[in-house]
Order: sequence, then C-alpha cells, then structure tokens
Amino acid sequence: MPLPQVEEDHVLIEVAAAALNPIDHMRLLGYFKDTDSALPTVPGYDVAGVVVKLGSQARKFKAGMKYIGLSMSKAASLPVAIETAYEGLERAQISAGKSILVLRGAGGVGTHVIQILINKIKYEEGNVRNMLHKLEFSYLFFMLLALFFLSMAAASTDSIPSVNKAWVYSEYGKSADVLKIDPNVPVPDIKEDQVLIKVVAAALNPVDYKRMFGYFKATDSPLPTVPGYDVAGVVVKVGSQVTKFKVGDEVYGDLNEKAAQPKKFGSLAEYTAAEERVLALKPKNLSFVEAASLPLAIETAYEGLERTEFSAGKSILVLGGAGGVGTHVIQLAKHVFGASKVAATASTRKLELLRSLGADLAVDYTKEKFEELPEKFDVVYDTVGESDRAVKAVKEGGKVLTIVSGPAAPPIVHFALTSTGTVLEKLKPYLESGKVKPVLDPTSPYPFSKTVEAFAYLETSRATGKDNFEDLPEKFDVVYDAVGQSDRAVKAVKKGGKVVTVAGPITPPAFMFMLTSSGSILEKLNPYLESGKVKAVIDPNGPYPFSKTREAFAYLEASSRAMGKVVVYPIPSP
Repeated sequence: MPLPQVEEDHVLIEVAAAALNPIDHMRLLGYFKDTDSALPTVPGYDVAGVVVKLGSQARKFKAGMKYIGLSMSKAASLPVAIETAYEGLERAQISAGKSILVLRGAGGVGTHVIQILINKIKYEEGNVRNMLHKLEFSYLFFMLLALFFLSMAAASTDSIPSVNKAWVYSEYGKSADVLKIDPNVPVPDIKEDQVLIKVVAAALNPVDYKRMFGYFKATDSPLPTVPGYDVAGVVVKVGSQVTKFKVGDEVYGDLNEKAAQPKKFGSLAEYTAAEERVLALKPKNLSFVEAASLPLAIETAYEGLERTEFSAGKSILVLGGAGGVGTHVIQLAKHVFGASKVAATASTRKLELLRSLGADLAVDYTKEKFEELPEKFDVVYDTVGESDRAVKAVKEGGKVLTIVSGPAAPPIVHFALTSTGTVLEKLKPYLESGKVKPVLDPTSPYPFSKTVEAFAYLETSRATGKDNFEDLPEKFDVVYDAVGQSDRAVKAVKKGGKVVTVAGPITPPAFMFMLTSSGSILEKLNPYLESGKVKAVIDPNGPYPFSKTREAFAYLEASSRAMGKVVVYPIPSP
C-alpha cells in the first residue's frame, strides 16, 4: 500500500505501536457508514511512533522525535481514552470537593477518569466510587414484564365516536413532564388491511418510555404521539381487504412491526387501528389484561429461540430469567421446544419464580457467576446485555443470542423482533392449555387514569431485586457514564448534579459528550504521566504483535469490555 501523502500541517509517523478501541470494531461493522471515509480503509485511532517527515507548516515536531517518558505500547494505549476522560470531566465541571461515580471504572476510559480525579484534582479517595461494569452490571433486568391498565369504558361495538380519549405527548421527555390526557383525539381511520379495535387493555414495555425519551427520533413517527405497543380489545370495524377477523372478535397483538419504527397512534387510547397481520384471536381462557401482557415479550422470546435453531434435546441458559422476555423464554424452551435442560439467572427472591416456570437450574446472580458454571450450554439467550460473559458459558459450536442493542461478533447473534400475529397463533394451544402462562407484575393493572403513574413505576422499577449502582444510599455530584447506561445513571446523581455519557442513547438530564481529539490534553497531562501518578492501563491479554491484529480485534469484539486498552505492538519497521 502506498505511503500517505504528508499535507502541510501533517507529519509522517513510522508507527511503533497502535491501540484498539471499541469504536474501531464499530466502524468496521459499518456503524458510521453514512459519515465514514470511502473504502478501502486502514483502521486505527491511537498511535505511537517516530516522526520521519514533516509538512511545511509543522512547527511542534522534528524528524526523529518520539515520546521518551513511556514505552511505545503504553503511549499508544492513552490518546482516545485519556482525552475522553479528561474532556468529559471538564464538560461536567468537576472540581475539588465534589463526589463522583464512575460507571465501568475498569475500562479504558474509566481507569483514566479515576486516576485523573485522584491525582490531578486531589480528590479524597472516598469521594470516587468505581463500579466495575464487568461485576456490578452483570444482571441488568430488562423488565419487559409489562404494566397493565384497563381502558375507562367497557368494550362495546354499538357505535364508534369521532373522537376518543387518548394519552398523548407532543415533545420528548419523561412521562411526568410530557404525557397528557386528551379527550378529543380523532379516532384513527383504518386502511384496507387494518381493523379498528376498541381497546380493553394495554401493556407498557421499556421500549415505550425509551421512545418517549427520544431514543428513536431518527426513525420515529412525527409528533404528537399516542404511545403503546401491546394491545388487547374487540374489533369494531374491518378494512375491505381483511379476511381473518370480523366485528366482535376479541384480538391481541403488538401494533408495531418494527420497535424502532413505531406508529403515530398506539394502544393508549380508547380506540386504535392495527394491521391484520400483527394480530391474533385472543385465547378464550385469558383475560384481556393477561392477553395484553404477552405480544411483544412472548414474540421476542419465540422468534429469538427460532433464530438460534433451538430444538428438542438442547440445553439453554437464560440471562434475566425473571424479566418479561426471560419468563417466556424459560416456558417456551421447556414446554414448546422440548429443552433437555433450562437454566436461568435471577436475584435471590426470584429464584422460586424461575423454578415454577420450568427452570431446571435457577442461578442466583448475587452469589455465583453464570460463566463459571461447570456445564456449558447449547444456547445462551441474553436479555440483559452480558454477551461478553455469555460466550464463556456456551458450548463450542453453540450460539449466544442477545436482544440488547450493541456491537455483536460471532458466536453472538443480535436479534430485533419483527412483530407478527402468526407467532401468537402458533402459541395459542400452549396458552389455552396453560402450559405457557402470562406473568403479570404484581402492581398491575393500573386504571387508564393512572397511566402516568404506570409509566413512573416502569421507569423506576424495571430492575427490581438487583444490587446495582442506582440503589446506593448516597448520591453523587457527577456520574461519568462510560457504558451507555444514562437512564440508570440519572438515578444516582444529586439534584442539580450532572451525568456525562460517552455512549447513547441519552436520558435527560444526562448529556452526550463526543471527544474532539487534541494533543493539548496530552501535553497538559504529561507531568502526571512522566511522574507515574497517572499510568497507562493495558489489557493483560496484550500487547498483540502486528501479525496478530485480527486476533486483537476478535478479542475486543468478543469481550467488548476489555480491562484497559488492547494494544498492537511491536509494529515492524519496513
């Protein structure tokens, strides 16, 4: 490959060492294709080496210069991580005497946040709290256990009004601030392939409030919005092309085929419209409340199992077995797919629930690490975002499926639901026989008038029973979020404090920080690096020789949460 041309303000470097960051493999996977430079690409952000040529306007350096305070491998490990740490702290206006919580203190950014605080700003050690993401975030429950509320009026097909009551928001934010009841929302018109439903019950999922926070702005329908995915009710009108349903049928389903591309008009209204293909007839033995609890969670559970090609005789480990999806994965794997063994994780007080659903092995995540279990599994179904650990619990040739968005490399498969009523139809015999049961949150149902309270409960209680940072008795002036958990971080900050995050999506009052890389920060920190007060932290698996760069990427992709930085060194001279 030709050497790059040196522009006037550039220098040409003979590379001695480079470091990999999660952003490198995210770029490789195409996350930035819309703004990336044209292919083919030579990857890599962090570099350490020797200047061999200067542009005509380069003033700070001369040929032969190299940094002598650190080894090349240590120097290469620093730039992105330490600059992000420093600029993020400045953006949060952290200063002496303030307290801070660092999420994922063992990562590349987190290790430097801690060191800069202790050594540069003279923090008392007790004021810096470091939560190791690999340990403390092990079992974040995605509480897809929906909250339920009955519509104010009983189902009736006698007459269809022109307007109806609906919950609406016209701007993004927390439900308590933006969600309002509107008694005069026009009843939606139906298309040829749609039915009009008189809503009897609806269910809330975390995706509802995340959408309200603005996580899907780029793909969301235009505001104002009537929220709600899951619905159960009675058909009161059918489109001209509808063949499966008739007026009076009791139906249920997930209104949105694609979770990140939701409709403008959801289920939190007296009437809603839905395509025929996303609905199914309600099992007769289920109440409307029970039926409303199922669609999004049970369809995700079923389609995820199909994606892993799960079949009779195979074993499975379910991470987050007490959550909305997890409770259904356990039941489906055991009673529908014929699993030879079902293991699942939960907190101590939820272990009996796992056993009652069919789990052969209930793993208490507060007392043992699932990846250290003596047996391995054909499939690990990850509902909590711990795929990096899940790969250690799967058999050779097995599969790890995750429903939590983020980078995924083989054998991890990321799955996003395409909602369809056919799954509900397939599962109808199991629901009617009682082999598969709805799992209701004990606080539900909420009346229609208490929808804001239902959202508030969901927003604050989706991870009940865990031992996580937001449950700490103290609150902090600043929370530095290096993992993308700002929705939880905001619960650990003092009133008037700040949450800075380097990974989206964002929950107010958190704010996103994107690094503008500058050598001036490295110059500011030079005395601390040379004195050894701030140290480079290199992942113990490194450095990797240049010939093993693919293996370095594979390690970064598979673990996704390396301890410190993954370094490539030495890079051979020509």
